[in-house]
Amino acid sequence: MTDRIHDGIFGINVALWDGDLLLPKTVKYVKALNHSVLRYPGGLRADDDHWREVLDKKDWMVDTDEFLEFCGKTGTEGMITVNFGRGTAQEAAAWVTYVNSDGDRKVRYWEVGNELYGDWHANHCSAEEYGKGAAEFIKAMKAVDPDILIGVVWVLDGPWNEEVFKHTKDLADAVIVHHYPQHSGQENDMALLSAPQSLERILSEVRKQVEKYGTEGKKYEIWLTEWNSVDFKPGPQILSVVNGLFVIDYLATLAKINIEQASYWDVHNDMTPEGGDYGYLSRTGAPDGDNVPRSSYFGFKLASEALRGSMFQTATSAEDVTAYLTKAENGTRVLTIVNKMAETKAECKITIPGFKGTVMVKEYTKENMAKGLDSKEIILKGNDTVTLKPYSAIALFLRKE
Repeated sequence: MTDRIHDGIFGINVALWDGDLLLPKTVKYVKALNHSVLRYPGGLRADDDHWREVLDKKDWMVDTDEFLEFCGKTGTEGMITVNFGRGTAQEAAAWVTYVNSDGDRKVRYWEVGNELYGDWHANHCSAEEYGKGAAEFIKAMKAVDPDILIGVVWVLDGPWNEEVFKHTKDLADAVIVHHYPQHSGQENDMALLSAPQSLERILSEVRKQVEKYGTEGKKYEIWLTEWNSVDFKPGPQILSVVNGLFVIDYLATLAKINIEQASYWDVHNDMTPEGGDYGYLSRTGAPDGDNVPRSSYFGFKLASEALRGSMFQTATSAEDVTAYLTKAENGTRVLTIVNKMAETKAECKITIPGFKGTVMVKEYTKENMAKGLDSKEIILKGNDTVTLKPYSAIALFLRKE
């Protein structure tokens, strides 16, 4: 059994350019998923915009006050990415001062920049430049509030990490990685549905690098602050049942690995010419309607409801079917099963000792992926068989008697 699953893995990205974020309907949808942490101000724009300028303009962009108000309405904590690309350590420290001077809205989680290693970033730099600069940012920010946790930008593998940690290992609290398993234009359903299982290898390598390059005896958190199915220009797959199943299985695998933070990209985005949209809600004017939940939203909802508490070791005999058993703090045991077969039902015999009684079943399918989860009660007597439709997932909630 794992330690208690970190609630931080159910994070989500929100963006300062999202004019639909503050709508009451958005608040309702986001709050319903019990996210815990919201990352702001969003991707590459974090290294473009200056927080004080956005705050003073009071225009359509979501400013710091509005973001913190949104966190309050949704019952979440904030994570803020400071502007390393065009900003200064003093600007970042001033942001910490502004946010954390009022104890009612204190933000614990801070990042120094976003993807500075990439040539797609207008302000990309070398690992040495970033490491030295990030050290100065952390010193300035922690001089304001020594209790905040600050992450530095890493890659999943490569020399960048060692160089960055040469300058920041005694200062940073976390390392930040991003993961999009598919490349633009190369979406493949079978490959995507197998991608969650690659996380165990990928994140174990990150942990090994932390131990190798970090200060001996110092604890570092791992923050996966962006993840989704494809790195750029998503196509129709991202709006399909396949992406919803990927989301469920990915979150289940994160719960199994149990890193501290993970943030899905994102609440709202935009339709691409390729026919996709990263947002789990549509934006105003989208072809599927205004602020409409997508397949990934309801996949996230099933996972968020089912994968809480502690996780037990679970196995299946079919590689296209995955299963995860958790026990919530209130004693409810939940068995989550994902059927990745496109045309074939999964007949699953449950052989968990004591897993019998009245069970609430929540089901995610191709038929309900854009409408909401189906729910029903069944009675399990022990050694039962449950049937999953093709491309579907279920969560069986067995309450403590």
